[in-house]
Amino acid sequence: MNEKKDDNISREQLSQSFIKIRLSLIEYAITHTLDELLTQSLDEVGALLDSPIGFYHFVEPDQKSLSLQQWSSRTLKEFCRAEGKGIHYSIDQAGVWVDCLHQKKAVIHNDYSSLPHKKGMPEGHAKVIRELVVPVIRKDKAVAILGVGNKPSDYTQRDVEIVSYLADVTWEIVYQKRADEALKKTTVDLHERVKELSCLYGISKLVEEDDLTLDEIAQRTVDLLPPSWQYPESTCAQIKLSNRSYRTKQFIKTDWVQSQEIKVNKEHTGVIEVFLIEKKPEKGEGPFLLEERSLLNAIAERLGHIIEHKRADEALQKANDELQLRVEERTKELAAQNLHLLNEIRERKKVEEELQRNSEKIKLFAYSVAHDIKNPAISVYGLARILKEKFGNELTDRGKKICEQIQRSSEDIVSFVEKINLFISAKETPLSIRKISLNEIFLMLQEEFSSQLNIRSIQLFIPDKIPNIIVADRLSIIRIFRNIIENSLKYGGDGLGRIEIGYRLNNDLHIFTVTDNGQGIKEKDSPDIFNWFKRKTNSTEIQGTGMGLAIVKEIAALHGGEVWQEPVKPTGVTFCVSLSRHLIPIDDLGSV
Repeated sequence: MNEKKDDNISREQLSQSFIKIRLSLIEYAITHTLDELLTQSLDEVGALLDSPIGFYHFVEPDQKSLSLQQWSSRTLKEFCRAEGKGIHYSIDQAGVWVDCLHQKKAVIHNDYSSLPHKKGMPEGHAKVIRELVVPVIRKDKAVAILGVGNKPSDYTQRDVEIVSYLADVTWEIVYQKRADEALKKTTVDLHERVKELSCLYGISKLVEEDDLTLDEIAQRTVDLLPPSWQYPESTCAQIKLSNRSYRTKQFIKTDWVQSQEIKVNKEHTGVIEVFLIEKKPEKGEGPFLLEERSLLNAIAERLGHIIEHKRADEALQKANDELQLRVEERTKELAAQNLHLLNEIRERKKVEEELQRNSEKIKLFAYSVAHDIKNPAISVYGLARILKEKFGNELTDRGKKICEQIQRSSEDIVSFVEKINLFISAKETPLSIRKISLNEIFLMLQEEFSSQLNIRSIQLFIPDKIPNIIVADRLSIIRIFRNIIENSLKYGGDGLGRIEIGYRLNNDLHIFTVTDNGQGIKEKDSPDIFNWFKRKTNSTEIQGTGMGLAIVKEIAALHGGEVWQEPVKPTGVTFCVSLSRHLIPIDDLGSV
C-alpha cells in the first residue's frame, strides 16, 4: 500500500483499495496501541495522496478545544519537531486548518502562503505549502480532524473523498478500540473491586464468629490481604498490634510498601503493612493502586472497630465472670444465712408456740384468779352490809366505819377484777371496723357523765370542727374517751372546771386530744401512766385500778395509732390519741 497513486486512479480500484486498507487497519488495531493505529492510518493516507505531512487530532466534547493526538511517520521524521502530543489546544487559537470545524466540511488550501488569516507556525513546525483538512462529524458534532499537506500538486475533490473515507474508517476503529479498552479497564477495575469487597466481606464474616479470639481475627485478616491486591503472587503483609506481629506465610520486607496506622479511640494501637516482593510498574502510589490505598484505610479503620469491640467484649466477659463468681459466693452466703434463718424461724416458732401456750395458761389463770377473787369479794361486801344493817345498833361508830371500809375495799376488788377482764377483752375481742358517728358517741358520753359534771360544775367542750364520721370500732372509741374523761374526773382535783376534746389530722392519722385544767400530772409520774396498774403517786385515796390508760393504749395500737401525753404543764393535762385514716370498713372488704 505504499505504492504511489496518481489522480487518474479508477473508482473501482479506489474502492478495492479502501476495502483493503480498512481490513488491514482493523487487523492492525487488534495487536497495536491507539497511537500506533493512528500513525499507520496516516501513513496509508499519505501514501495514497503522496502527502508527506499528516495528522489526526481529537475534538473535545465541548467543541472548544482539540487534543493533539498523532502525526504520520514522515511528518515526525522529516518535517515537524514541534512538541504537542497530548496537549489540549483551544480551537480559537489554532490556525486556518480548523476552518473545517467552523464550516463542518473538508477545506483545501492549495496556496497556503497567500491566505490572509493564516497564523505563524510554532518553532520546529514544518513549512506548509498546501493542505487538505477533513472533519469527522457524528450527530452534527465534530469528533476528530484528519489533515494532510504538501502534496506536490494541488489537492482535488477526489483527494477529499479519499481523506474523508479514511478519516471516518479510522474514527470507527478508534471509537471501537477506545470502547474495547474502556471495557477492558472496567473489567479489570471491577475485578479489583470484587477482590476488595471480598476482602472486606471476609473480615465482616470473621467478626460474626463469636468464638474467635483477637489473635485469630488478626491472623486471618492478614491472610486475606495478598489476594485482594493487584499482584497477589508478589504480595505479602503483616499486622502489628502492641508487641505482637501477624504475617502471611511468605513474608519479606522490601522497599515497596503500603502502610496504614490502626487506631482505637484515636490512639495508636498498631499498623498494617503490605509489601511487594518485586518491583512493579508505577501506579497511583508507587507500584500500588490508589484504590488499594482506600482499601487499606478501610481495613485499618474496620480493624480498629473490631479491636475496640473485642476488648469491650473481653472486659464485659471478665466483669460477667467476676460477677458470676460473686453471685455464686453470695448465693452460698445467702443459702447459709437462709438455713440459719430457717433454723431461727423454727426456734422462734417454737418459742411463740410456747409463749402462746403460756399466754393461754396465764389468761386461764387470770380468769380463774379473777373469778376466785371476785366471788369472795362480793361475799365480803355482802357480809359487811348485813353486819352493818342487822347489828349496826350494837356497833360503835368505829365499828360502823370499819364496815363501810370493808364494803369499799370489796367494791374496789370487784372493780379491779372487771378492769382485768375488760383489758383482756380489749386485746382479744376482734374489732368491728365500720363507719361510726362521733357526734352520736360524744352525745352519749355527755349524757353518761352529766350527773358528775353537773355536781362538780365541770364543762365538757366538743368543738364543731371534729368530723362526724370516721372508720373505727365503735365500742373501742367509746372506751377510749370514757377512760380518758374518767381519768380527768378522778385525778383533776377540786380545781377541775373544764374538759375539752380537740381534733387535727395529717395524711395518715386522725389525732384527738382531751385537755383538762385540773391539777395535772407530776413529771415523775408521766413515763408510767400508760402501763398496767400505774397510778399517780398522790392518788391513794382515789378509787381505781390504774388500767384505764393502759386499755386506751392497747385500743389505739389496734387502730394503727398510739396514745401519748403532751409535755407536762404546771396545771392541767393533755392526752393525745391517734387512729389510722386508712382502716377499711367490714362492709367494703368484699369489694377490695
